[in-house]
Amino acid sequence: MGFTHMDKEGHPWMVDVSDKERTDRSATAEGWVLMSQEISRAVLEGKNTKGDVLTVAEVAGVSAVKKASDLIPLCHPLRIDHCSVICQVKDRGVHITCKVKAGDVTGVEMEALTGVSVAALTVYDMCKAMDKGMEIEGIRLLEKTGGKSGDWVRTVSPPKEKELSSGLSVGILTVSDKGSVGERVDTSGPALARLAEAEGFSPEAFALVPDDRSAIAETLIDWTDNKDLCLILITGGTGLSPRDVTPEAVLSVADREVPGLGERMRSYSLAFTDRAVLSRALAVTRGKTLILAMPGSERGASQCFNGVKSVLRHGIDTLRGHSENCGHSHP
Repeated sequence: MGFTHMDKEGHPWMVDVSDKERTDRSATAEGWVLMSQEISRAVLEGKNTKGDVLTVAEVAGVSAVKKASDLIPLCHPLRIDHCSVICQVKDRGVHITCKVKAGDVTGVEMEALTGVSVAALTVYDMCKAMDKGMEIEGIRLLEKTGGKSGDWVRTVSPPKEKELSSGLSVGILTVSDKGSVGERVDTSGPALARLAEAEGFSPEAFALVPDDRSAIAETLIDWTDNKDLCLILITGGTGLSPRDVTPEAVLSVADREVPGLGERMRSYSLAFTDRAVLSRALAVTRGKTLILAMPGSERGASQCFNGVKSVLRHGIDTLRGHSENCGHSHP
């Protein structure tokens, strides 16, 4: 079997298109950058520290379309007649579409796909300081027109936005004076949401409140009494600052404290920093909800969650009366 992009000796070459007729051609492609709701909101409201994410990504996509033949070795350089890249914030991230037109001898599918790919990478680059757990997916051709093969339209339904895990429900509560008034972008909350999803939890409630004892307590009461949340993850307010009142607020509404989880969060974090001994991270229960209060930094909160994640499901099962495995040995 012969290869169209290799000569008889096996050397790669560009296909000879010198005798092909120039015709009007177009292609449309799409892709997604999946991110947390907090990061999506920051992008939409222009609060990203690097600048206007959507505009920069659209310009990058247009530039990439014109450079497709430089990036893809055997792709022919084309004279692009029209190109549009549109980036829009959706519920679970940024949706990107790229449409390209040219009157030339080969199609513009690769140009459209390249435009989407580079625009998506630009969104990631602009937002990675807030959440390195973003995902790029669903990059694909939607339609093309012109050329010997004729027109083609994708017939399957468009890809769904990333679905939340079907596991246990979790609420993410960020406590921050500056974050609550828009002076600081919350990165620890989204990081915890991502980590929880990776463990099979489904983030279903989000809130950002100031370092205020009443605001924290009221949110916890509302979530535990009116939402069927198995787990609440709090980040912020567990240090020694006069404004750090999260432990006091949590204990004021708690039924019972779970000392072992707080001890484990500190001991795990000690492997990374001696300052972990200054943390007042703790765990309590209220009703059938397990509540963890962790540091406000993304790194500190992530370390604490990773330190206890292996026992959370068993703890929740026990709290909710599903104790069939209690008393059995566990690895």
